[in-house]
Amino acid sequence: MPKLEIVAHLRDASKRGTVFVVRRIRRNWWLDRTCIVFLIGVGMVFGLSYYFMNVMANVASRRSKIIEDQLGTRYTLPDVFYEFIGYVDMLWMTDLFDALMFVPTALLVISHERPWRVVSRMGLAWALASVIRVTTVAITSVPDPRPTCKYALGNPFTSFAMHRCGDAIYSGHTLIFVMCAMAWASFAPKTILGRSLLSFIWALSIAGSLIVIANRAHYTIDVLLAWYIAPGAWYTVAWFWYWHVTKKGRLLRIEFPAEVGRHRDKDSSDLCLRRRIELGLMPDGSPYDPVVVYLNAMRVGEEPPNAVAASSNTVLMPPVDEKSQSPEPEDPDAYLVDIGGLPRREAVVATVGAHDGGYACDSDIERAFSEDFGQDR
Repeated sequence: MPKLEIVAHLRDASKRGTVFVVRRIRRNWWLDRTCIVFLIGVGMVFGLSYYFMNVMANVASRRSKIIEDQLGTRYTLPDVFYEFIGYVDMLWMTDLFDALMFVPTALLVISHERPWRVVSRMGLAWALASVIRVTTVAITSVPDPRPTCKYALGNPFTSFAMHRCGDAIYSGHTLIFVMCAMAWASFAPKTILGRSLLSFIWALSIAGSLIVIANRAHYTIDVLLAWYIAPGAWYTVAWFWYWHVTKKGRLLRIEFPAEVGRHRDKDSSDLCLRRRIELGLMPDGSPYDPVVVYLNAMRVGEEPPNAVAASSNTVLMPPVDEKSQSPEPEDPDAYLVDIGGLPRREAVVATVGAHDGGYACDSDIERAFSEDFGQDR
């Protein structure tokens, strides 16, 4: 291939790449003022939780020194895993595993089609787990398991140190491992590659936890507590997010940056429509109200039909009895929302004036159609 053609191909590829990046930033990363304020708030909460966790870790280190001085010696509590895992004086490996977890998680955020949602959920869950650690790290002082640790004896509000003595319950490094793994478990692509990377991330988390124990950076109970608390914090935030953000149509540029109901670019219009109906949201994110839809159709001069479509191929109003001019209650199909191309039993049962924006339906309606609960169809 001539050199000029190679240069032309490179220029064309560079131009296409630039267009792709700019389009992706505008589509998936661009935020409105409300979302920017929210993310700043998340960052502040996360920063404050980490700051006070550091303060309490310094307090725990000072208390640990007092206990050692009173006893006149330093000793290690009995630990079952210590009997099977020999001591490895390679503390740098603990920090290395932090980096090994951070890098792929950062790539996950960059490549995800709803990146700010991943950042928000992870930041809130991490902050919640850190607040829990603030309440535990200095409450009960235990002898540090690592013989070479150093005490933090400076001002607890201004001193920052890693791997200080007394910084035990519970393991902050393991918290990082599990929190990154939870992000992958919820937001990794549901493909062979995505599942393979997820398995690799979980393997890294387990290996990192064993490295923490081998380095005597924490007792086994500290590591286990991190494994219990991190998923609990993650799913607590997931539950809160679904009911108070997704279901309420809030923070749309974070939750649905492309379109309300769209998780990925490849999602079909019918799937997005179905999600909107099941969430009780209109295309602009406002709560679904069939009366408003009906009145809007009349306002624009259209003759109100027997059923008003919220969008193409979707019937959202019940049939009306000509005699009583009221919905026929004895007709079980009176309130079916019929989505073109979907099986009838897959449709959502909607009732005027009922639950959350004007509808009530089968048990399918209460399922979280998000990555967390495996319902992202």
